[in-house]
Amino acid sequence: MDLEKIGKKDSRLAALIKQSQQWRKLDRQVKQIMPANLRPHFQTACVEDGVLILLADNNMALSRLRMIAPGLLPQLQEIVADIREVRVKIVPKQAEAARENRLVLSDAAIEGFKDTAERLAHHPELAEALRQLADKYGRR
Repeated sequence: MDLEKIGKKDSRLAALIKQSQQWRKLDRQVKQIMPANLRPHFQTACVEDGVLILLADNNMALSRLRMIAPGLLPQLQEIVADIREVRVKIVPKQAEAARENRLVLSDAAIEGFKDTAERLAHHPELAEALRQLADKYGRR
């Protein structure tokens, strides 16, 4: 989907696309200044009234960013001249929902696994794996 092409038809959408590109650029520039091990653990939220807001996803990143950000202020001001201070807030990542295995095998497939396991006496580990698979899904 070409958002710029769609944005030409709607000025409000074009403005949002442009703003999004600016924020992504700012985020990339800020991350280039920060230590590499911190980059995946925060994002740039905004610059509001001269305050650069960074969102950390864990306490370690929060503490480290709060510690090093004041020293990086001159470099950050090269990116956005009106930054006077940096605030770091924590916004923990949402835990991924536990994955649920919904696999359902037919009786024929389960019997096929059992049959193949019996024929694989010369590969005992593979035979055992097939038996376990048949047992796991044959009990449903």
